Amino acid sequence: MKPAGIAFAIAAVVAIAIDGWMSEALTGHPLQVWIWASNAAIFLALGLQIRKLRRDKRSAERGMMRFTREAVSLYSLQGLQTDMNEAQERLTGYARHEAHGATYLLWFPTDMRATAQAAFALAVEGRPQHFDAVCVRKDGARVDVEVSYVPVLSGSRIVGVYGILKDISETKRNQELLQQSDKLAVVGELAAGIAHEIRNPLTSLRGFVQLAHEQKPSAYTEIMLSELDRIHVIASELLLLGKPQALDVTDKNVATLLESILTLVNTQAILHNVEIAFEREPDTEGIAVRCEETKMKQVFLNVLKNAVEAMPNGGVVTIRLERTGGDVHIRISDQGIGIPREELTRLGQAFYTTKENGTGLGLMISYNIIEQHGGRMTIESEESVGTTVDIRLPIAD
Repeated sequence: MKPAGIAFAIAAVVAIAIDGWMSEALTGHPLQVWIWASNAAIFLALGLQIRKLRRDKRSAERGMMRFTREAVSLYSLQGLQTDMNEAQERLTGYARHEAHGATYLLWFPTDMRATAQAAFALAVEGRPQHFDAVCVRKDGARVDVEVSYVPVLSGSRIVGVYGILKDISETKRNQELLQQSDKLAVVGELAAGIAHEIRNPLTSLRGFVQLAHEQKPSAYTEIMLSELDRIHVIASELLLLGKPQALDVTDKNVATLLESILTLVNTQAILHNVEIAFEREPDTEGIAVRCEETKMKQVFLNVLKNAVEAMPNGGVVTIRLERTGGDVHIRISDQGIGIPREELTRLGQAFYTTKENGTGLGLMISYNIIEQHGGRMTIESEESVGTTVDIRLPIAD
């Protein structure tokens, strides 16, 4: 029986007892009927008032949950959900009836449940708790949230716990962008200084090698000149990090760009026992993009080298060229070791790399180049399955 019903029953029993006592004392007296009726009326009013107070309390609780913008659930002391508002439904993807009776741990990944359990236990003892966590939606998507557990009081008794989830994804994203901006500023300043120091002696070195090659041409001096030119290009790219320059774009055939890069990568691929397959849809024939050729080649070269190096035991790298509306879609997939999900969001940050001897600058520069060309680059990966890099670029008019 509900508390209000119990109170009403007790009131009725007390009224009957008093009425019986008064009836015995006043048998035959006209006041007997009046006393009985007044007792019944008093305790009936008391019972109705108790019910009204409880109903008003429940209405206030529902109103708070309904009109707040935060996602709120109401839990029993045992941690089972008894109610949730629409904001909670939108955030978690669960309907109210689906989550009813479920434990408060429903929203959390396995590695965060111990923290949630400890916080909930303290809230049951009357100590509100706040912590950052990840909410796993019904569709499997993850949302960064701030979690609050607040005791629900009835008088001086704790009768439940409010669980409040606040979406902080945008806040965390802005913090990460700010940190990334600070890193880029440091990288740019450092890169410009290094490039300047490299180019000065490089100019003298190339001049002497060129002179030696003209006096006595050989394959060795020719290779040295080629590699020195490559160092010069790398130094120039480092300068671009410090001071980005306007793009010098022309219309370039995408397939031709990719084929020219394949010529460079194939030697490394053979050494790693890797095969490179190039697949093209019929409607991609002759498709061109407006780009700066050297920069776009640099992106394709970085991605393909990463794919080859991710397969120490060999495998197949697949390049697929497709047309999607007004964009050309280049998908490069490998069968490598893959990247853990928690590390995917950090790819492209300065100094972050999954390679033993990497710097993270190559991928960071690639992201920047694609964005400068009005495109988009995304990376998907699964451990022990492989990684896929998707590059979308607008087709030239």
